[in-house]
Parts: sequence; structure tokens; C-alpha cells
Amino acid sequence: MQKMLAVWAGLCLCLTGHAQYNLGIGNSNYSGIPGARINPGVTAGSPLKWEVNGLSVDVLYDNTFVYTPKGAVPAFGFKSLLKGIVDNQHYATHYLPGDPDKRYQFTLSTELLGPSFRLSLGAQQSIGLTIAARGYGNIRNIPGTMAENAWAYLKENDLWNRSLSDNSSRLDMMGWLQYGLNYSVILFDDGSNQWKAGIGLNYLQGLVAAYVRNTHLNYTLDSTQIAFANSSVDYGRTDYDSYRNIGGYHGLNHGHGFGVDLGVVYVHAANTREPEDYDYRLGLSVMDIGAIDFNRNAAAFHLQTAGGVFDNWNQQALMSNAGIDKTLSAVFYQGDSSASRTAGHFTMALPTTISVQADYRVTAHYYVNATIVKGLGHGNRPGVVQPDVYSVTPRYENRWWDVSVPLSLLYYGQWRARVGLAVRAGYVFFGGDAPVGLLALGNMQGVDFYAGVRFFVLKK
Repeated sequence: MQKMLAVWAGLCLCLTGHAQYNLGIGNSNYSGIPGARINPGVTAGSPLKWEVNGLSVDVLYDNTFVYTPKGAVPAFGFKSLLKGIVDNQHYATHYLPGDPDKRYQFTLSTELLGPSFRLSLGAQQSIGLTIAARGYGNIRNIPGTMAENAWAYLKENDLWNRSLSDNSSRLDMMGWLQYGLNYSVILFDDGSNQWKAGIGLNYLQGLVAAYVRNTHLNYTLDSTQIAFANSSVDYGRTDYDSYRNIGGYHGLNHGHGFGVDLGVVYVHAANTREPEDYDYRLGLSVMDIGAIDFNRNAAAFHLQTAGGVFDNWNQQALMSNAGIDKTLSAVFYQGDSSASRTAGHFTMALPTTISVQADYRVTAHYYVNATIVKGLGHGNRPGVVQPDVYSVTPRYENRWWDVSVPLSLLYYGQWRARVGLAVRAGYVFFGGDAPVGLLALGNMQGVDFYAGVRFFVLKK
């Protein structure tokens, strides 16, 4: 767990992805492919004749448990942070011994958009193809004692020989490749009122996944054993042993699925307009409808016991997921190492969202945007969740420059206020919606950063 949390902190600085909801760039009239990640309908009637994405990167990471103290590393101290992961330095926790059952939250989402393109078909239609690698992870409502035990490799002496419980933790994580076909069209235009719609159809190749749910654990531990009483939990995972042979296709391929993006846009202008000369623009979209069935080198498990003991836990060398599964099964089912397995596959839902966008033109080149992104849960089904975003973004834009200042609230079980900055200079864009930690201006427990290069030709 400790390594996982530290790696997530490192991922927020060195792994990346495309146009998640980069508020400063995605709502521009010149956003093109990044804008379609918020609403696939916006690209119809775009001022861009065609565009090619070279490489676009973005990451969102935030949590309420692990942080890097202010001053522990310099601004943009990527090397120090990565060294800290290896040497277990520069990281601390918010665990409160006086409030051991306080619950903590983690969220991580990364995307990498590779070679992709979009083409305007006349003045009314647009079509595009995208290739992306995406990853999401959520840990929700983990009690402080469980988080601290995991962080300390179960060696937190103050938590030994105490009755501990966890009836709330839930983990969902998933990574996949996405191949998308996008189409948008202007449905109606009378010069003052315009309606646009778009759809994205995505084929998904599952790379990695894991979940933990229905957690009901009552346990005590010391230096030699972990004793469970009246405990149960469900979990599933892909076979990480198979990644050791990633040179073969089957080492990466753990399942398949499909996703759909839908969006509509209404544009109003008092007079005949250029694409960016409107009074206001309203959008509604539903993104990432779908799921992936992980049915290759994957399994689901159920653990349940009235009383089980894990003896000599600190002397176990569990080097494979098969070894972990069998050991846990033997602990919970009195020596039966195969009783816990319930299925050879599981399905995980995509981070489905519903979003509303409103863009108001103040004067030539100056706009104010308001965007709400609401992540939809999946009930008791496994699935990753997109955090909620509430934002207001003033921006200046012309054909070759965008400068914006996103003001946003992020919610994932914890509210987080953020002030960002984004810039587009010709073919290059970069920015962040939460750069305070990365700039070493405060404790770092979250980062939202994006950058990319894309080439385009403007319509005459």
C-alpha cells in the first residue's frame, strides 16, 4: 500500500494523459480534439479546417492522506520526488491517532493521447479518430487505522494488539487503451440560433484492473500474526504476473469493452457570426458510457470467516498474485487455498459523467466559461469514478493565443478549491488547474497538470 500511494504521488508528476477536463484549454473555440473530450458536439463548425494531435498529456491526482510537506522538495522537483519514492522520503501522512476512524479519499486519473486527427467536412460536419491510453483509480472511505497500517507495512506498533475494523473501504482501479471514432454535425442554423450534436464510439482494450468492495473486516495484529473475526470482503484483479511477458500481446490484453460519448450544443448570436462570435453557448454531454469485461488472466474472489489467523505474516514472501490469493483463501477458509475464487472474469464500469457547459462572450476575444462535471457512481458494481468539478474560467483567446485562469472546486468525498493557469501558444498548450503543490507553494497532496502539441490549419 505504501509503495502504491507513493507511486501514485509520483505518477501525478511523471505519467500523463490527454485533455481530461483541462478547463483552461478544453472550452476554447480553438480546442478541437481536447474540446471533444468535454463535449463531442463542439467540433462541428470549428474554425479549424483540420488538426493532428502529436502528443497530449494530462494527469489529475489528489488525496487527503499522503502529502509532501512544503519545502521538502523544490518547485518542479521531479527528481527529488522520484528519489523519495525509492528511498521512502519526502512523504508524510495526515493520520490522527486521536481520530483513528477518520476516513480518507484518493483519486487518480491519467491519460495519454497519441497520434489522432480531426477533419472538418465542409461547414457542417466533422470527423476524427483518436488513440489514447487511460487510467483511473479511486480509494474511498478508508479508515485512518487501515491506511496507516498499510502505509507502515503493518509495523505501526501503536496499532498492534488493538481491536481494529474496516466497514467502509472501497478500491477501484483500471487502465485501458481506447480507439475512438468521433462525428459531429450542425443540425440547425438560422444565423442566430444553432444546434450541434456529436457522438464518440470507442473500442476499449483492458490492460489492468482491480477492485475491493463489501468490506467488513474485524482484526487484531502484532509482530507475528493477524487474527480476523466475523470478516468478509470481495475483490477482483487481473493477473499482474502476466505483465512479466509484456512483449507478447496477451501479456497486456486482459479484456475488451465499448464506450460511448454523447453531446449537444446550442449557440446563440444576435447577428450573423464567425464560429467564435456568439453571445453565448450552452452544452450538455454524457461521457464514458460503457464498461470493460476483464476475462483474460483475471479472477474474482470472496473471503469470509468467523475466525481466521494469518501466522508469521512478516515472514511470508508473496511474490505472485496466485500466491497472495491462495494464502488469503487458506487464512479465511481454514487451510483451503482455492475456496475463495468465485469467477474467472469481472466487469468494470467506465468513469461515466454528465456535464453542463456555459460559455459567455463578454466582448471580442474575452469570454467567461462555467462548467459542471458530475461523476456518476455505479452502485455496488465495480467501476472507477470521475471526481465532480465545478468551475468558472475567464479567458482571452484569438486564433493563435489562449490565456485562461480556471477557478474550480473538486469533490471526491472531500472538497478542494483550486486556482489554475492555462496557455495556448500556436501549436503548443500547457497549464494546470492546481499548480500550488507543484510550485512548492504549499503541501503537495494533489496535482492537475496538462500539456500537448498539436498541428492545425485554420479555415479561411
